[in-house]
Amino acid sequence: MTNRSRMAVSIAALLAGSIFSSAHGQPVNNAPAQVGAPAATWADAAKMPDFFTGMWMTFSPMVDGSEKVNVPYTDAAQKYVDAYKPKRDLPYAQDGCLTPGLPVAMRSGPIKFAYSPGLITIYMQGTGHTRFIRMNQPMGTTTPKYYGSSVGHWEGDTLVIESQDFLNEISFQYGVGPGLPPDSSSGPIGGPPPGGPGGFPGGPGGPPGGPGGPGGPGGGPPPEIANGLSKAIWGPHGEGMHMVERYRMVSPDTIEGKLTVYDDTVWKQPYEAGTRTYNRIVKGVSEKGPFSGEPEEWVCTVSITSFDPNTNTYNDKDPEEMVKFLDKLGR
Repeated sequence: MTNRSRMAVSIAALLAGSIFSSAHGQPVNNAPAQVGAPAATWADAAKMPDFFTGMWMTFSPMVDGSEKVNVPYTDAAQKYVDAYKPKRDLPYAQDGCLTPGLPVAMRSGPIKFAYSPGLITIYMQGTGHTRFIRMNQPMGTTTPKYYGSSVGHWEGDTLVIESQDFLNEISFQYGVGPGLPPDSSSGPIGGPPPGGPGGFPGGPGGPPGGPGGPGGPGGGPPPEIANGLSKAIWGPHGEGMHMVERYRMVSPDTIEGKLTVYDDTVWKQPYEAGTRTYNRIVKGVSEKGPFSGEPEEWVCTVSITSFDPNTNTYNDKDPEEMVKFLDKLGR
């Protein structure tokens, strides 16, 4: 299996402010740019916390798994949740190399912060995509995107990112439910959970996969991860949904990330996701595995294993046909 195809499998296999909704009585940030604020010149880079050396990665689940994050739903959302049937995997893990959008993409592999005057970018290696954070600028209105339209500013040593204008296709988590029984949380319905070769790799620059888990051959995440995935409740977001991320260095090699999501069509109060820790990745071998410490190109060309959220099953392509396809691409 190539690195590209393995990464497509790994994303499907892994688990888990200053902007407010007008519904909560406070406006979105449309203030004018702050004159002379950090992030206006090249010299300002020296005034910022060192987010820019090496790469960062969280080893927490891609989805929230604790019911402690749940907040009261609106009446419409509660009806949706009551009728919701748990999924074995993230909705985006279907064929076609789609991105989950925010916030899941920030949790799916190594990330790299970079700076130029007026702009901070975040390369998300697990998807091969880059976010663009316009610093000290008004939000404005843009066309919907998988990662929204983002503006940022520094509050002391904390990077605050405000994002809105999201596509409907992103994987949007409402909260945490009971999930599926452990013996049916992965693998085809009625069959044993698949082990999958090599567990779940971390992708280029990330930790390697462990030995294959129990069960039959083929796709799907290891059972211990799938059990957590199935607890996530996925649903559509409202047009005005927006997010606030706050990133702060709590030690030279650790960033603490907090996320608050505002959507008055889903919740009666803001949703505060579980706090996540990002560790700095440098070249070498750690207890998590070997790392290059540098960003690497990742292009998803084909998914060997894909998830069908409509049938709640995994589909494996014929290995021989995949080899022929990849050979034709020269990979």
